[in-house]
Amino acid sequence: MDTFLEFLPYVAVAFIFYNIGSHVRTFQIMQNLAKRPDDFIQMVNKIKDINQSIEVGMPEDAIEVKTERVNESVFAYDKTTGEFLAQAQNLHHVMVAVAERFPGKKFWHPELKQDSQTA
Repeated sequence: MDTFLEFLPYVAVAFIFYNIGSHVRTFQIMQNLAKRPDDFIQMVNKIKDINQSIEVGMPEDAIEVKTERVNESVFAYDKTTGEFLAQAQNLHHVMVAVAERFPGKKFWHPELKQDSQTA
């Protein structure tokens, strides 16, 4: 118990200095933003470009698939029209079944990775 009481003031001081430091850093960031807004805008635009290059969206010619799990089966529907597309045991098999049922069309589901999407 004595060790804990000896250690407690150091923890309190560290906590106080950490909070003061975080407030000082926030103030510095706000000052830099006020003095050089163009640099901040360039940084945000670079981050936006990076995020857009990372995101893999739905191809324009693909049909988005909405799935529904009932008991042990997954049902696939066209998200825009609600048309039934296929039924299988899991998401991967239902997407394969949709592609086999509608050859020549592209289908897309947001939970699948790009290399798993069916064409």
